[in-house]
Amino acid sequence: MLRKIVTGKKVTEALNALNPISSPVMDEFYPVNIRRQHPFSSIRIDEIKRITKAVPMVMRGTTPVSLGTGSGSINTIEPQPIDVIDTISGAELNNLKSFDGTTTKIWLQDRMAYARDSIRATAEALCIQSLSGAIKFPMKTDTGMDLYEIKFGTILSHKAEKKLNAAGADITTLLDIMRAQSKAIKKKGGGSKIKWKTGDSAFTRILELVKDMGDNSSISVKTGVDSVTIDGKWTIELFDEEYWDPKAKEYKSGIDTNTLKAVAMDGGWAFKYIALDDIEAGLKALPLFSKAVLQEIPSAWVINTMSKPLPIPNPNSICNTTVL
Repeated sequence: MLRKIVTGKKVTEALNALNPISSPVMDEFYPVNIRRQHPFSSIRIDEIKRITKAVPMVMRGTTPVSLGTGSGSINTIEPQPIDVIDTISGAELNNLKSFDGTTTKIWLQDRMAYARDSIRATAEALCIQSLSGAIKFPMKTDTGMDLYEIKFGTILSHKAEKKLNAAGADITTLLDIMRAQSKAIKKKGGGSKIKWKTGDSAFTRILELVKDMGDNSSISVKTGVDSVTIDGKWTIELFDEEYWDPKAKEYKSGIDTNTLKAVAMDGGWAFKYIALDDIEAGLKALPLFSKAVLQEIPSAWVINTMSKPLPIPNPNSICNTTVL
């Protein structure tokens, strides 16, 4: 019965009928136009190196696979899936038998909203973590929780000669830091279209510096609720995005409160949907796949939804500075 409702066509229709979902970091740094489907269940390290222009990955939680031997060997990693199930009770199945076509569509939309939102929230968390140059996310195993870890390389860092809260610090102190970060990224070939993101405390201090400028400064500054734009071209934005850590059971910030992060948007970032290890999905790379599965013990139907998103940042496009 449920397999007649949870079909590829009907799932697609249900997803298309849902309201758009917000995933600010994923949408900003890994927009739809760079999301690609990868036809294999693993991805070569040399392919990622071409994207990131950085060192090979180090990974825990899964084992790197070596194809071949010697200097010509090709090392691959196997990204892990986001895999959720939604159990359908016997009582709900009995109700489904009396639903008309319209009611069944609404029911499926509600079920797919749960699955889509759960998977997108996890993908968003991976995207937030990727801005550190690595992914370190809890991974469920048969025996408990492990760590799913991918290291894309070491992001750049700049040590400020003077902190923004040091005696005598002013707007030029901030500009010196921003120029140094921009120079560090460009020197590494990380790009030139740079945005700045900052933690809460650093952003508050930047607003204070702007306020102290007065009206006689030759530097034009425009402030917003969560942004500061200098001379119409350099924009600093408050980065207050958080993600849920399912192991620690708490929300974690994507940036240290005292940090100013420079990010080159033209640094060659990539996003791959890796092929799913599921026969009914055709072993294909799909942004999201759902199927109905009969569970024998205990007896129940479940809707199983899965995805394998892999955000790939360029570490040479990211530069951190502790500014307080």
